[in-house]
Amino acid sequence: MKTTLLTLYISLLFATGSLATSAFADQGHKHADKKAGKHEGGHMGHMNDVLQRLKQALGDDYDKSVPSASNEQLALGKDVFTKTCTACHGAGGKGDGPASAGFKQKPADFTDAEHSKFYSDQGRIYIIKKGIAGTPMPSWEKSLNEKEILAVHAYIRSLRKSAGNEKHNSANHAH
Repeated sequence: MKTTLLTLYISLLFATGSLATSAFADQGHKHADKKAGKHEGGHMGHMNDVLQRLKQALGDDYDKSVPSASNEQLALGKDVFTKTCTACHGAGGKGDGPASAGFKQKPADFTDAEHSKFYSDQGRIYIIKKGIAGTPMPSWEKSLNEKEILAVHAYIRSLRKSAGNEKHNSANHAH
């Protein structure tokens, strides 16, 4: 019951836009435009912009490897994901949670092969911690501890399909 109420509360916060995101990007960043899917603008342009900001923020650590997850870490990650991420990303991580209906840009689909290989694991962990300005993706570093952040990342990584099995859907979604 508490999980359901928490999910509904988070959905409400996102849907009404009352949750401010802590971010590592400039506040004037435009996320989506009519060129969605083009490499110089829209969806791919946004992904490339986020990638550059991640590399700048993380420096040499951007490509640092992340150890494989234990079964215990995956179980914790699934629990954290269910409580904090499904409102937006959906139970299966496809970006189709109930709160996503009210978003201009849809949450990331973690099962999308192209999306899955676009950012490094360290980049994804940074996004979980810091959020992304101009999108509904919030910062979780004040709500989750390091162990929970790494566990939810491990669980998200487990949702990925191997690259090449599925085409990237260039609909406007946050990264």
